[in-house]
Order: sequence, then C-alpha cells, then structure tokens
Amino acid sequence: MTDDKQAIIVHKNRKRAFWALVIIAFFVPISVWLIYMGLQPGRPDVGWSLVLFGGLGLVTFSASAYLILRTVRAPWHLRLTPEHFCLYTPTYDLEVPWDRIVGIGVDEVNRREGCVLLFDDLPAIAGSARFHEPVKRPDAIHNAEMMRTRMKENYEAWGYHLGLPGRILEMGPDELAALLSRARTGELWQNGEGQK
Repeated sequence: MTDDKQAIIVHKNRKRAFWALVIIAFFVPISVWLIYMGLQPGRPDVGWSLVLFGGLGLVTFSASAYLILRTVRAPWHLRLTPEHFCLYTPTYDLEVPWDRIVGIGVDEVNRREGCVLLFDDLPAIAGSARFHEPVKRPDAIHNAEMMRTRMKENYEAWGYHLGLPGRILEMGPDELAALLSRARTGELWQNGEGQK
C-alpha cells in the first residue's frame, strides 16, 4: 500500500469553470432585462422579439450553468503514486501500474490537444477498472467491455488507448505528459517532489 504522503494529485480544472460561471452570471441579468423590456407595463404591445431573445438566453445560460456545476462536482482527477496511475472520472476509476503504460504523449483529443496513453495489455487494463452506477449518456463508458472496445477504437483511429482532454485537468497537455513520464520512471519520487 502506498503512503498517501507520496501521492501527487492533479485536480480538475476549476479556473475554467469559474470564469464560465462569471460570464453566465453577467448574461443572465441581461436576459431577464430583455424579457422585462419586452413585457414592460405601459407598452401598447408586447415586444415579442425581446421576450423571445431574452427567454432563449435565460434558458441557454441556465442550462450551461447547470452543466458547468455538474462538471465541477464530478470526481475528475488524477492520483499518481510510485506504483500506479489512477484516473477518477464520473463513470469509472482506472488504476494502472506504471509498467503497463508503454507510451505517454500529446495528441489531438476531442479536436483539442490532450495527453494520451498507450497500454500494453488492453483486456487486463479494462478488466481492472471499477465502474460506478451507469450514467444516462449513451456514450459514457460503464463496463469493461465498453472500455475495451472504446480503447481499441481509439488505437485504430488515432494510435493511443486513452486520451485526457486538455481542459479537464489543471495542467496543460505538455506539462501533464512530462509529469506522467517522470512519474513512470520514478524520477518524481527520487527528487522528493512526491513529498509535497
């Protein structure tokens, strides 16, 4: 069992979510103001274009705020120990020994730069994942067979098994790939960085 003092945690990118919520907080009152201007008492008729535009903005920004808050509450993060790479997501937890990771790099993930991993034994990796209750999204990975299929498709299409989108964690893809490479070789703990 690894000492928790040696673990390095890479958290979810909360800065991006914070600024998105700030923008939403700015536009929601504008949407409400447009609705009010369209329905303003004393007008001879209703300004339907203002009401429609304001209502559409209110619905859109409220839905965006809900999705952002749901993402912020999701358990996305990485935990690195001298023995394992551990990825925690809303649908599964994946713990992979460093010797099962044969490649770490940077490539396109979901149309943006991201950190990518290549494993040596796909069935064993997928079989070791712990899955949470199924999510209602049809594209969410919720069992080992689906994970194995998705990783195989990723490899055939892009040359890697697992891609971490660049904006999901607080480190950029290049920085994250460098950190993972140093963790895989044990260099992080030799230099005492794991003792933070």
